[in-house]
Amino acid sequence: MRELKHQHKFTIFSEVFQFIKNSIVPLIIFLISIGSKIPKKYGGDYTEVIVIICFFGIVSALAIFKWKRNVYDVKAEGMYMKYGIFETHERTVPFSQVHTADISSSLIQRFFNVCRLEIDTAGGDTKSEISIFLSKQEALRIKSIIFKVKENENQDEIIEEKNIKKLTSSLKDLFVMATFSTRILAGFFIISAFYSKVDDIVPKEFKKKAQGYTNNIMKGVNGVNIIKYVVILIFTILFISWVISIGLTIIKYYKFTVIREDDNIKLSYGLFNKKEVTIPVKRIQSLTIVEGVIKKSLGYFSLNVETIGYGKDKGESTMICPIAKRTVLDKFFVDILPEMNISYKLEKSPKKALKGFLLFRLVPEFIVMSLVAYFAPYGYYIFLLIPILLILYYTRFIDNGLYCSDKFIVMRYRKLARETIIIQKESIQSMEKIQNVFQKKKAVAKCKVTIAGDILGSSYTVGYMNEDFIKEHVEF
Repeated sequence: MRELKHQHKFTIFSEVFQFIKNSIVPLIIFLISIGSKIPKKYGGDYTEVIVIICFFGIVSALAIFKWKRNVYDVKAEGMYMKYGIFETHERTVPFSQVHTADISSSLIQRFFNVCRLEIDTAGGDTKSEISIFLSKQEALRIKSIIFKVKENENQDEIIEEKNIKKLTSSLKDLFVMATFSTRILAGFFIISAFYSKVDDIVPKEFKKKAQGYTNNIMKGVNGVNIIKYVVILIFTILFISWVISIGLTIIKYYKFTVIREDDNIKLSYGLFNKKEVTIPVKRIQSLTIVEGVIKKSLGYFSLNVETIGYGKDKGESTMICPIAKRTVLDKFFVDILPEMNISYKLEKSPKKALKGFLLFRLVPEFIVMSLVAYFAPYGYYIFLLIPILLILYYTRFIDNGLYCSDKFIVMRYRKLARETIIIQKESIQSMEKIQNVFQKKKAVAKCKVTIAGDILGSSYTVGYMNEDFIKEHVEF
């Protein structure tokens, strides 16, 4: 006998809000068009109010009806759902097929003691298989049932005592992350967007006073002062962008905690929108160690994992350590992910391939630079970039590396940041050797590895490796 339950009543509010958000533009257009056509004596003055009241009434009624129709039941073996307004859908999701069960809660949701439970399976698309609003207690209850099932798979006995180990990112680490992240660019764009709207926001009287003040200043400004003011302005914008970057980073990754609990890795983070994510260790296919140019010199890194069933929705990042000191890496492998704690020595790109590597990249860029130098005023200054490009590409070349064993493949390459990818061989979908005419003469080639994914999978390529090494260790 099923014990059917309703979702949290917060679902009604969420449905109403989403419908209004999606319908706001057509509603405004409708109000403008209909309001001008109804004579005053027939209530034209109150048309907008009447339409809005009716609209809210209909939307709220539909949301309540939908909430009443949407029910669920949880058993040890799986979750049953019944939903639909005009058509009734019944679905059962076996917990044995569940890959992840994530809990998230915004600031307003926490006020009402409600959270969103998202359950994903292997065959899911970009949307979660199940996404429902529940009380925090109910969501945790269901999550415990799911992972109790998964923990007991292929086991003869139940483990009573849980082995729990934890790592936490500090505020200091997040400050470093924010300082050298692309979020500074986000801050810059926020400032730009605000600046573009200043004309509409600022009162006319204030603009007149500001213009007069600016004119008075500019009267005594010479060329040197202009440069000084420009420099000050640039530093001011960069400072504000940095502050915004820090704010965005702390809001997203506040109290980022990674916990190893038996066969699961649990992530918890967020200030206003708190997320709790569970990743079964056996679903992890690869681990990426990311070392940025500046972060690496300061001894910092970040860690990403590639899994089936996590990171699908809205391009969600699979970051399991946003930033930490290099000294934490050994502790991470020992406490959190010992399954991928391997020692390896990378095969490096041979020196004979360096000339071809540099020419292949610098020649096209030199042609572009020549065109800029010819057509643009003072364009010849662009040639000052050549030494920088040489250093960049040389660094990329010496960072190339490849390692193969019976169970793992390790690949290392650099774009801007240096990435080291540890891949479990059992997760590999395909392996390729890629080689052009020039590479064949030097007996070097690229090695491309594709791992299984929810839709297309992920690919990693390291280039200009010894052809003989690839033939010896890579199976085609």
